[in-house]
Amino acid sequence: MKDKIYKYDTPMSIALLADLHDRPYDEIVKSLEKRRPEIICIAGDLISRVSPAEDSLAVTQTVNVLPFLRACAGIAPSFLSLGNHEWMLSGEDTALLSETGVTVLDNSFVRYKNAVIGGLSSAGVTAYRNYKKDMPERYPEWHYGDTPDKTEPEVSWLGDFCRQEGYKILLCHHPEYRDPYLNDLPIDLILCGHAHGGQIRLFGRGLFAPGQGILPKYTGGIHRNMIISKGLSNTGGMVPRLFNPREVVYIQPRK
Repeated sequence: MKDKIYKYDTPMSIALLADLHDRPYDEIVKSLEKRRPEIICIAGDLISRVSPAEDSLAVTQTVNVLPFLRACAGIAPSFLSLGNHEWMLSGEDTALLSETGVTVLDNSFVRYKNAVIGGLSSAGVTAYRNYKKDMPERYPEWHYGDTPDKTEPEVSWLGDFCRQEGYKILLCHHPEYRDPYLNDLPIDLILCGHAHGGQIRLFGRGLFAPGQGILPKYTGGIHRNMIISKGLSNTGGMVPRLFNPREVVYIQPRK
């Protein structure tokens, strides 16, 4: 794992974390304790392959998620948005996440000093909630990706977010959401993950990313007002992660 440092026009130092996927986190915490960012922004996918269960909450089926969040909150004010692997979270699950001291931003925003920080939840989160509402007797059988129609994120709240005064930071797990949904909005900084750096990197290019396919456009780095983390874990299904170290991203104000 490496620390990746970017200079950007931001009023505060930021750590960007994404795609923990319930893996061990000691290295990450050591990096955060050394760098001491002013805020920590976690752009989704803390969880990995957890399904709804009648006898337990999704978060209680994980090993590292809650202690990782407690560690982050003990270092700096921390903010979390929901990625596609958080599709099954219930209200009780998000309450447990909030009890760690981390602010959960589920299609919502908060003010922090001179900034406004929002979190755009994955379309899968919205799809599952709609399924539970429409077919409550069957919703434990649903799995992410089961919906036949294309799902979309809930963006109606972004108008209010963009009308706020102050530097606007949006946590958005999916970098592929930027062009169709966010391109024309006055957002100062969009923080993403999801692409895992393209999983295998050759000649500075990632080979595949979910939602973007082969030779994806957005896998890491700075793209105008968007910064993408290559992720904190090696998970990629059957595809190994090669020439693509895990990273903690630090965004520092330009002097």
